[in-house]
Amino acid sequence: MTFPLSPHQTDSELRYRRLFETAQDGILILDFKTGQIEDANPFLTHLLGYSREELVGKRLWEIGAIIDKKSSLEAFAVLQDKGYIRYDDLPLMTKNGVIINVEFVSNAYGVNGDRVIQCNIRDITERKKIDHQLLEYQHLVSLGMSEIVDVLSAMIEERDPYTAGHQARVANLSVAIATELQLMPHNVEGIRLSALVHDIGKFSIPAQVLMKPTKLNSFEIAMLRNHVQAGYDVLKHIHFPWPVAQIVLQHHERLDGSGYPNGLKGDSISEDARILSVADTMDAMAGARPYRAAFSVEQALQTLEAGIGTLYDARMVNACIKIFREDHYTFPALRDIDNATTISKHL
Repeated sequence: MTFPLSPHQTDSELRYRRLFETAQDGILILDFKTGQIEDANPFLTHLLGYSREELVGKRLWEIGAIIDKKSSLEAFAVLQDKGYIRYDDLPLMTKNGVIINVEFVSNAYGVNGDRVIQCNIRDITERKKIDHQLLEYQHLVSLGMSEIVDVLSAMIEERDPYTAGHQARVANLSVAIATELQLMPHNVEGIRLSALVHDIGKFSIPAQVLMKPTKLNSFEIAMLRNHVQAGYDVLKHIHFPWPVAQIVLQHHERLDGSGYPNGLKGDSISEDARILSVADTMDAMAGARPYRAAFSVEQALQTLEAGIGTLYDARMVNACIKIFREDHYTFPALRDIDNATTISKHL
């Protein structure tokens, strides 16, 4: 590549050459028409293990570093047409056969009336390793958090055998509703974990009240209702990446303000809590209690429908109805819940 037309331009060329030689990214200069390599800087030859002489004179897709020659030819055609192309993660092979990952950016521009292509190549192999390690760490943290939640959930159900599997079933239905509403996967996971511990506050209620075979009196009802506040008081100290404590606190609130513990209305109740509210109510009605028989699924759905706009959010209820009536959703059996928990711990 030559630039000599005047002393000023010679100085510019020297400055460019100095930058070219000392750059800490790989640089290739290609002929615009043929794709033939005209120059390669020292960083690139060191990165790939080829000498400058082994690269210069060959077309880009002819050097051994290019793994996918067909894609390189297609990319060169795009580059000639558009004048620019970028790959955030492109695999290259060094001379000794090691695969490295690079960020590859190519631009076409004019020099002394001619057009050339400059390819800037940045090694991102170490960055990818770090990203992979970070993902593994996040997975382990998430798995550990999920296992802790499973343990907390199991502790409550040990004290309340009449609702064995309740929290897991509510979690399963909550996920189905949230998925039907097309919420983001991250949000769905937060709802799932919240559902798995939504009754954790029942640890504060005497076992004889939880297992009472007859209807509760007003004092016992007040004691039972306190479980949402007790659950919040425990969970607020755990730094979940979701507002789990708030979701648990609000899952017995109702749109018209008739819920508890704070009588919240309408949009004051979070979307996540409104989903959990519908799932929790549905499972509670579908399950038998010592003092009443279980509702049929259709009876439970009709009860939810009757509460649209006053007690429950229409979007959440309609999603719940759709997955039962049209998608034929069924609550997982207790053994399936246990198996799913066991399997998840080994994933």
